[in-house]
Amino acid sequence: MDWTAWHDKYDQTDHWMTRRLKTVQAHIDAALSDAPDGELQVISLCAGDGRDLLEVLAGHPRRDDVRARLVELDPRNTAAAVERAERAGLQRVEVATADAALIDQYEDLAPADLVLVCGVFGNITDPDIERTIAACNQLSRAGGTVI
Repeated sequence: MDWTAWHDKYDQTDHWMTRRLKTVQAHIDAALSDAPDGELQVISLCAGDGRDLLEVLAGHPRRDDVRARLVELDPRNTAAAVERAERAGLQRVEVATADAALIDQYEDLAPADLVLVCGVFGNITDPDIERTIAACNQLSRAGGTVI
């Protein structure tokens, strides 16, 4: 699978993935808007090119409250995410080219206010889905949001 080309469908206005992205972004916007005042910790597993979170953060009133780590294995996707974050001036966003399955990637941000596991479950096995869901309990603070 070419994980960079996979994201190209988001640029097609009538594609289901574009509608999915807009839905995810609406949930991210709501989670950030509804979160308590103060710093917000955000973790994105298998973040791809980061457009789900980064496009929302770019114009969100809480953008400077957010400290985020996007973890993605494909270096082309992480390069695109870094570029997107820099273009938006999101200085508290870190992008890591690493295995998102390794929980130590998140230890200094967990438990997080917002955990993103978007676009993952269609690409992993059922046992991995179960393990990922179980790990979300460790990654999310009580009252946090998992998308």
